[in-house]
Amino acid sequence: MKKEYDFSKAKRVQKSKEVKVIKTFRLDPEVLSWLEAEGEKQGMGYQTFLNWFLLKSMNSQESFEDRLAKLESAIFKKKA
Repeated sequence: MKKEYDFSKAKRVQKSKEVKVIKTFRLDPEVLSWLEAEGEKQGMGYQTFLNWFLLKSMNSQESFEDRLAKLESAIFKKKA
């Protein structure tokens, strides 16, 4: 290993808003299998699919309560 390095010709990397954060978390094996399968169907890796899926959910205009009410009305159709 050199004692000194010449960085005079090095280029600065411009920061982008596309910077990813590295974070470790644990998933159940069946969740990981589902992510891998769904990602493959979409033509992307499971991490890219997970990021897309979470962003889509995060940016949804419907609240959790709205989505739940819609789901309940579809499953438990009210009798007229």
